[in-house]
Amino acid sequence: RTDVDVPANLTVDGKVYPSIGVRFRGSSSYFTIQHSEKKSLNLAIDYGEEGQRLYGYKTLNLLNGHADPSFLREVLYSRIAREFTPAPKANFVKLVVNGEDWGVYINSQQFNKDFLEEWFGTKKGVRWKVPPGRNSGLLYSGDEPADYQLKTKAAEAPNAWQDLIQLCKILDQTPDDRLEADLSPVFNIDGALWFLALENVFIDNDGYISHASDYAIYQDPTGRFHLLPHDSNETFRFAGGGGPNSWESDGSMLSPLAQAHDE
Repeated sequence: RTDVDVPANLTVDGKVYPSIGVRFRGSSSYFTIQHSEKKSLNLAIDYGEEGQRLYGYKTLNLLNGHADPSFLREVLYSRIAREFTPAPKANFVKLVVNGEDWGVYINSQQFNKDFLEEWFGTKKGVRWKVPPGRNSGLLYSGDEPADYQLKTKAAEAPNAWQDLIQLCKILDQTPDDRLEADLSPVFNIDGALWFLALENVFIDNDGYISHASDYAIYQDPTGRFHLLPHDSNETFRFAGGGGPNSWESDGSMLSPLAQAHDE
């Protein structure tokens, strides 16, 4: 949990990228695999050389697929989701560390300014990362940012926090007959419906519709908010089971209206 980068040289497709930064990443992907050495990694391509990029990218997230016995969910969900909504790219890489083969990793795109430029044509705006856990949805919890379980760089968002809280307040307190009109100027409703439909169809057991966590929020320069998928390694699951991942229905399929009454 130190976020301290270790300097290293990276070789990709025969080209050497000197002085990158490497560190372990993740929480459950790190601590739940016990004594296995196959931890998830974060690679900062520009750690030692300002402006250094790998095929245009400055950050790699190499995931160990700890919760995915198929090793396919993150990549497959990304490929499908990107047809309908802004979503990270994902592919597979083979990782060799100091001559030792560490096997296949999932390479998932960082939710950063490069991602924004690809999808929205700008690097401006404010990004929130919603951590794992419960009750991190767009629920109105008062007027103080500290009451919301969301992460962003405070310096980038002096006014955006109040905008986000106002969005939650609109969702919470606006009568149904006025909700679409009041919400549309500040929230991408169509994009949110696609986002929720994808989570439902592919049964994301660790996302917004299951327990309002592990997703991303972006406020574009016009002030409009967008919901974006993040961390999709628990998609393609099943609608059942006890514990925190239980659903109203049981079996291999969900109703299209699952969780519709969960405020």
